[in-house]
Amino acid sequence: MRQIGSLIIPIFFLLPSAAQTMGHELPLSDSALSFSGVIDFSTGEIMTGMYMAMKGNGSYDINYPTAIDHAWFGEPLARLNLLFRPDEKISVSIGFEAGILLTTFPANLKTAVSSNGMTSVLPQYMDWRLHQAMGSFSLLDNEGTSATLSAGLMPYKYNPEVRNLGEFLFRSGTYPFFLVNSFNFPLARLTGLRLKYTRKSGNIKFTFDQFVRLERDFPPLNDLSLTSIVGINLMKVVDIGAGVDFARLIAWDSRITTPRGACYVTSPAGDTGYYTFKGTKLMAHATIDPLAWLRDDEESFFSRLAGENGGKLYGEIAIIGLANYPASHEIIGIGDSINLWGYTKITERMPWMAGINIPLWKLLDVCAFEIERYPAPYPNDYSQAFYNRALPIPAWLRNYRNDTTGYGSGVYSIKRWYWSLYMKKQIVKHVCLLGQVSRDHMRWEVNLGNEINYATEEIMPKPGQWAWRLGMLFEF
Repeated sequence: MRQIGSLIIPIFFLLPSAAQTMGHELPLSDSALSFSGVIDFSTGEIMTGMYMAMKGNGSYDINYPTAIDHAWFGEPLARLNLLFRPDEKISVSIGFEAGILLTTFPANLKTAVSSNGMTSVLPQYMDWRLHQAMGSFSLLDNEGTSATLSAGLMPYKYNPEVRNLGEFLFRSGTYPFFLVNSFNFPLARLTGLRLKYTRKSGNIKFTFDQFVRLERDFPPLNDLSLTSIVGINLMKVVDIGAGVDFARLIAWDSRITTPRGACYVTSPAGDTGYYTFKGTKLMAHATIDPLAWLRDDEESFFSRLAGENGGKLYGEIAIIGLANYPASHEIIGIGDSINLWGYTKITERMPWMAGINIPLWKLLDVCAFEIERYPAPYPNDYSQAFYNRALPIPAWLRNYRNDTTGYGSGVYSIKRWYWSLYMKKQIVKHVCLLGQVSRDHMRWEVNLGNEINYATEEIMPKPGQWAWRLGMLFEF
């Protein structure tokens, strides 16, 4: 409670000053302090899926697989962003986010033993975090050219049209390869330094982002990564970009980043090699807007048909890990782990996605349909990194290979496709309705007590499993 109070108290001191900007909109250069934020009320239903609960009491116990059949969930969320500009060259952004997970699934795990030894129902789970904490300094700002240096925790998105799937470069693990995504949050929070350079000449815009990042989302933590991303926008019709991420280039502790417990024997020499969390990622994305020039005339037929986003085609492809490593089917020494699949084919680490903003005559502000191919032959699961001594290998437990559960290895031998239909409509100023129907990489984040943690594997791994969400968004 003290930690929560330490976050709330500064906000109450800042709100009276920030409220002075609410009566009318001011350019940021005319206002030393401003704030913005969202309040998101959403609910949904997992129509069908599967769930795994991992116990965190030192053992590797599993309650799996548990079928999900028409399970409801809710996630009220609020985000407040404060922006302070002491002068025209410096800006400081601070953002807080709080959410409540109302889920009580699965029923057989929703109770816990209280301090008096009696069984009690677990309360709803409240989660507080920093959304951003960033300082920026303008190095250059003249006609057509700008350069900014930023440091701290910063939200970042490089593929502007993506609504759910994609954004692979920062929403993935290298070894093991996995993908994550969140509802109405198709971006990542990065920690470190960012140098942003922009050059605009006529109808051509060039951008370059250089990051020095600390890994803060997935173990091993504090490893240093270098990322470079370039983008070119041509006459608002074509927007292309590419990036390279040298993930965990400098290890905070090499014994953790390349653990000796994750080893394999090369053939035929029989030398011992080691799996590592390190890796190089590559990414390329593109957006084509064939109706870009027609949008300038807001009264034209095509402009009314397409709205602001309709007709845009976009996609992304990535390589998550350039290096290959052989499979390890046997435990070599005490404490070693097995990698049944290995990392033998680069094509098994090449996800791609494609999407279209469907024109609907302004009935919806956004109607985006996306598909994604996830090519890995093993579960989209990061439990090994979190629970099994932080090893850079896929989840290998025999439960995954047991066909009697209906969730056997055949699930991973087929091409796995994912899809998403995202919709957004502004009903009045500052108020929007959101909807989504999808089979994506959602995890079940639910409070199950101190001994049981939330699922690390996606809950819709099998074809035909899907979910829907509906929400209302207040933006200010």
